[in-house]
Amino acid sequence: MLFILGLALLGNGCVGLQGVLPKRGTAYEAEVQSWKNAVKERGGNGMWIVVRSYTNAGDLFAITTNSRFSHACVLDANGSTIIESVFKGVVESPLDQLIDHAHRIVLVEPPGWTPETGKAALARAKLLAGKKFDFGGLFGLPHTQRWYCSEVALHAWELRTDRIGPWNVTHPAWFTRRGRILFDSGPRDGVPDP
Repeated sequence: MLFILGLALLGNGCVGLQGVLPKRGTAYEAEVQSWKNAVKERGGNGMWIVVRSYTNAGDLFAITTNSRFSHACVLDANGSTIIESVFKGVVESPLDQLIDHAHRIVLVEPPGWTPETGKAALARAKLLAGKKFDFGGLFGLPHTQRWYCSEVALHAWELRTDRIGPWNVTHPAWFTRRGRILFDSGPRDGVPDP
């Protein structure tokens, strides 16, 4: 039954289904390594990373919002980590882990980024570590001391969060339109990206 529903949605152009079936294994190793190289070569502290992840939460967000993207986070280029909000709260995670579990990855330079502003943005994001996940914020009912993924990235750059109403929920795709794209892997296909 779910398979038939999936085919029906895919046939109707549900881009949220892209990435539901993970593409992993040796056939994709060179491509994934090219993504890691691109982010490490072009990325800077405080930059945004937007992904379509191979996780159950990623599937849920991408399908319910009919989007190519499911997650946003802040890059710590020096430590090769990211600051992200997941269901257990705001955490610092390995960059390689994010990329290994991504169907697509986009590196975005926020407006006004310089090494100095990026360092300050990263410091603001790191101050949120340990805060709880903002489930209400996903529906337009934000909590001032809880954070969903996009709120962490917004807060890092001192952009407004905590606005009431579902029309004020910031989707990860927003970041790809807000800043300058430095790298877009496109969907995982087994071909290394430049």
